Amino acid sequence: MHTGVCQIDGVSIADDFQAACFKAIEECRQLGYDPTVWASMIERHGAVAAAKRLVETSTPQPGFERLVRAGRRDLTVEWAVLQDRWRPLFLDTHREAAQWRLDQR
Repeated sequence: MHTGVCQIDGVSIADDFQAACFKAIEECRQLGYDPTVWASMIERHGAVAAAKRLVETSTPQPGFERLVRAGRRDLTVEWAVLQDRWRPLFLDTHREAAQWRLDQR
């Protein structure tokens, strides 16, 4: 399994994932929701590690619930974890947990 070391044009897939997460955070802010916990987790741990931590928790974050209610599952960490583009960054267990959470809502 790759852990984000794969590089294309000097940018690792993990860096690309982090940039995509910050873009999603900006989109959330434009919708009137500021995901401060998610942003601070990325700053502390990096986006990949933060995403793994979030999908491994037994209880979804309030931001997840808010985005689902707003019809914006596409802005959740769980949605991102399931995208083929990021597959090398996550284990099957992470994808299964993300899918389970989305299926519950």
